[in-house]
Amino acid sequence: MDVLQCLQFSAHGVCLCHRCAALRHHLRPDAAQYEILQVLGRTAGGAMKTGQKKVWWIHAVLILFSLLTLLPFAFMVNNVFRSNAEFYHAFFSFPGAFKQVATITGRALVGDDTPVLMADEEGDLVPVSKGDALGRSLDQATRGPRLAWKVIRPYMLNTLIVTLLTVTGVLLLGSATAYILSRYRFTGHRALFLFIISTMMFPGVLTLVPSFLLVKWLGLLNTYWAMVLPYIAGGQVFAIFVFRSYFEGLPEDLFESARIDGAGHVQIYWQIVLPLSLPVLSVVAVMNILGTWNNFLWPFITNTEGSHHVISSGLFVLATTAHASNFSTLYAAYAISSIPLLVLFIYATRPFIRGVTSGAFKA
Repeated sequence: MDVLQCLQFSAHGVCLCHRCAALRHHLRPDAAQYEILQVLGRTAGGAMKTGQKKVWWIHAVLILFSLLTLLPFAFMVNNVFRSNAEFYHAFFSFPGAFKQVATITGRALVGDDTPVLMADEEGDLVPVSKGDALGRSLDQATRGPRLAWKVIRPYMLNTLIVTLLTVTGVLLLGSATAYILSRYRFTGHRALFLFIISTMMFPGVLTLVPSFLLVKWLGLLNTYWAMVLPYIAGGQVFAIFVFRSYFEGLPEDLFESARIDGAGHVQIYWQIVLPLSLPVLSVVAVMNILGTWNNFLWPFITNTEGSHHVISSGLFVLATTAHASNFSTLYAAYAISSIPLLVLFIYATRPFIRGVTSGAFKA
C-alpha cells in the first residue's frame, strides 16, 4: 500500500513549518473592515469610561445620603455630653467638657504645671490641679448618661421581659399553627388559612378599644400580660403566613423518611422542621422585636399606674415630667434606648437577609 495515499495534505495557501503541523491561513481584514474595528473600539472604550464616570457619581451621591442619614444620630450622641447652659448658648457645638479634657491633656503632655481655673459651686473661678480638673470635666460630661440610665433602667428591664415573652410565644404558637396548616389536610384547612390572612387587612386601631376592654375585664391592667398576650395574638398572622410558606417548600421526602423511621408529628416538628427553619425564625423574631420595642400607644394606656412602663412609654414620661428641661439626660436616654436595636441590626442583618432570600416571603 502506498504510504503517500494515506497522508492528508493541507489545502493550497496554508503556511508550513519544519516539524510542525500545518497552520490555517489567517485572513487579514481589508482597510474598510479595519476602520470599522477602530471605530467600534473607540466607541466601546468611550462607553466604558462614561459608565465608570456614572458609577463614580452614583457612589458619591449614595455616600452623601448615607452621611445625611447618620447626621441625626451624630447630633443625638453629641448632645448627650453637653450641659443645659451649652444648649441655650449654642444649639450646634462640641461638648465643652470634652474641650476641657483635651486642653488639660495637652497641657500635661507639654509639661505645663499651671493650675487650671474652674468654677466652683458658687460660680467663682478657683485654681485646681490638673487631676482634679480632669476628674470634674469627665464627671460633667458623663452626668447626663448616668442620670438617664438610673431613670430608664426599670423601663429597659420591663421592655426586655415583655420582648422575650412575646417573641417566644409568637415563634412557638405561630410555627406550630403553620405546621398544622401545611402538613395536615383536613376539610377547610385552606379556608381557615385564608381567613387568618384576611385579618391583616384590618388596621390595629379598630381592635384597640375591644382589646382594652377585654384586658380590663380579665384584670390584667398594669401587668406584663396586658402587653404580652395582645402582642402574641397580633403577631400570629404574620408568623403563620411566613412559616406556612416556608414549610410547604420543604421536600416531602424528608417527612416520608421521618415517618418511616417511626417519628410522629411532634417529633418531626420539634427535631426536623424547627432546626431547618432557623432563617425564618430569625425573620419573624426580628420583626416582632422591632414591633414590640417601638410600640408606644398600647403600653401607655394599659399601664395607668406607671409600674410596668416599657422604654417607649417611659421615654414619654421622662420627657414630660421633671426631666423635661434636662436636655443631656433626655438625649442620653434616647441614645441608650437605641443601643439594643443597633446591636440587633448589626448581628441579625445576615440571618434576616438569609431568611428572606431562602423563601420566607414567597407567595
